[in-house]
Amino acid sequence: MPTTLHHGHSPFWHSSSALSRLSTTRVEITGSHIRLSANETKTTEDSVVFKLRVYHGTSTVYELEKSYRAFTALKADLLQALDAGHLCTGVCPWLWEDLQHNFERPKSRTNLRAWLQIRLHRHTPATAVVFTAHFQELLDSLLQLLRKEHAKCQKLTDLSDVLATFLELTDTTEDNASGLVRISDRMAISRASI
Repeated sequence: MPTTLHHGHSPFWHSSSALSRLSTTRVEITGSHIRLSANETKTTEDSVVFKLRVYHGTSTVYELEKSYRAFTALKADLLQALDAGHLCTGVCPWLWEDLQHNFERPKSRTNLRAWLQIRLHRHTPATAVVFTAHFQELLDSLLQLLRKEHAKCQKLTDLSDVLATFLELTDTTEDNASGLVRISDRMAISRASI
């Protein structure tokens, strides 16, 4: 039975399929920016937008835009999938602790002003740059962990579903005949989800 995530998304594939998809996936956060509408004066979690380029296999490349709020939803989904307190001899307890306590606290060195803005949850171009590097490290670490440790606990397989949903990996039956996904189609879908 597929996992239903807390904000209403439901994966369209089985866990083993998500694991196989992630084994050939690489993600690059190519940039970030603050997007304010004409009537907005203050930045929010929805105003900070990160541009992701997803490489899947050897022939599929597409781009997504994810807001800061989408990354916080990813955190909540990952924590839910990890199911705190389950009996595990693997890395799940440490991964849960790291996600719970360090997700909003980038490890990279920054100036005092940016550090204070991060601590006060203010979103500025300087903090967006810091979080770009932080989220890149998070995605790289998760992909590496899931490739190596997936067989050690069922909860890590559940994490694969969550990450595949976040990266909008589609089932091969949904891809077009050549196996390529058009970037314009992906960007239209991802903008609607922001």
